[in-house]
Amino acid sequence: MKLNERLIGKRVVYTGNYLSTEQHTVILPDGRRAIRDIVRPPDAVAVVPIDEDGLIYLVRQYRSAIRRAIYEIPAGIIDEGERPATTARRECEEEIGLRPRRLIKLCTIYPAVGFSTGSIQLFMAQGLTAGRRAHSDATEFLQVHVMPFEQALRWVLTNRIVDAKSILGILWARQRLEPGTSRGRRRTVRNRPDRPGPTSSPAR
Repeated sequence: MKLNERLIGKRVVYTGNYLSTEQHTVILPDGRRAIRDIVRPPDAVAVVPIDEDGLIYLVRQYRSAIRRAIYEIPAGIIDEGERPATTARRECEEEIGLRPRRLIKLCTIYPAVGFSTGSIQLFMAQGLTAGRRAHSDATEFLQVHVMPFEQALRWVLTNRIVDAKSILGILWARQRLEPGTSRGRRRTVRNRPDRPGPTSSPAR
């Protein structure tokens, strides 16, 4: 049985700052016509930063679409012509003020295949060193939280972390970590007065 749909027409419905939406007319495998609503966001990367003590760095920020603040791994849009690994290093430096010496590609995901073309490449970052002063988006307010990796894993398994890319990134990283490197020692989070939003606070 054939599964492919044949595109016979499309029109742009909306173009925004970061994404556009299109309406596609397709021919289904059985010959009927159908309309598909397609969202075209930019592709992105997300990074699981883990230091030499087995501590993971998360960010907490408010997401307007779901009207709540959530915990996430650092992430950002891939600029045109930019290598994903370059984006990953930049986002680490911008969001948590640390630059990774080593990046390990974990996987590529398509978070919403039913209607979105967007992909996210997931990396694990290690060998974290002090980066330059963070240069965040002026509209971005976030807090940096540091905790043992195993605590973040528990937060995934108890649904305290609800962001899909962060859940997958943490689970993938768990499989790639060497035995004994993921427990970590709890550390008080350093204040980050250079952030445009509230300063960091310990994860609870």
